[in-house]
Amino acid sequence: MNYNLKNLYQELDKIEKEILSLPKGNLLVYPNGKWHRWFYLNNTTRQYISKKDYSFAAKLARKKYLELKKALILAQIDVINNDSTKTFEAARCELQELLQDKGYDYLLKPYFNKIPTDDLINWQSSYNSNPKSPEQLTFQCPSGNLVRSKSEVFIDMALSSNAIPYRYECELILNGIKFYPDFTLKHPVTGEIIYWEHLGMMDNNDYAKKAFSKLQTYQANHIIPGENLILTFESRNNPFSFSDAELALSMIGIKNS
Repeated sequence: MNYNLKNLYQELDKIEKEILSLPKGNLLVYPNGKWHRWFYLNNTTRQYISKKDYSFAAKLARKKYLELKKALILAQIDVINNDSTKTFEAARCELQELLQDKGYDYLLKPYFNKIPTDDLINWQSSYNSNPKSPEQLTFQCPSGNLVRSKSEVFIDMALSSNAIPYRYECELILNGIKFYPDFTLKHPVTGEIIYWEHLGMMDNNDYAKKAFSKLQTYQANHIIPGENLILTFESRNNPFSFSDAELALSMIGIKNS
């Protein structure tokens, strides 16, 4: 079995066990001025949840999150098995909407000590991007973002499915020279900046020499593989896949729990 596929099934099993440990029924969250009101829906019975029962409401919110995370993992498995992204975007959007819902965000804080969502959105949307060859941005990701290759679509999918904000080809000045790393990530908990370079033509000598020269500059400026730099590779005989992107992300330890 594909290594990352095995990991996904293990994660799925872990999620299903946690869901069974949480209360039955569902949470309903309604805006109430600047705050929110919570209701417990069990079968057809709806019951108000007071603020003193925050812990109970938080468990129901966690259950909702895990159910959407489960749907996303099943969609990721479908991507690997069938190379189909049809269900992936719908599942990703549902999970993203939940994480951005201020009513749920308040309840999920015990599980995610996150940077405020608005701060992450503002960071993600305002930066100097690579002005070179915009006509080459021909690959549309399920998230709606445009990138330059199918491999970068897989990276976008891995980041989006884990609600990790990123900047694509964001300007980075080192030693007075402008670089444009493929992806600049912001850790949603610590705020740490992490770079991701995908080196897609490693069987081309000129390309490989330029790539290694860039990595030397990165290293000299404390951008280190395994610490704050993710490196992925491919060649003509070893194409990059979505499971490769998921594995690379999991190895640096910033996937959503």
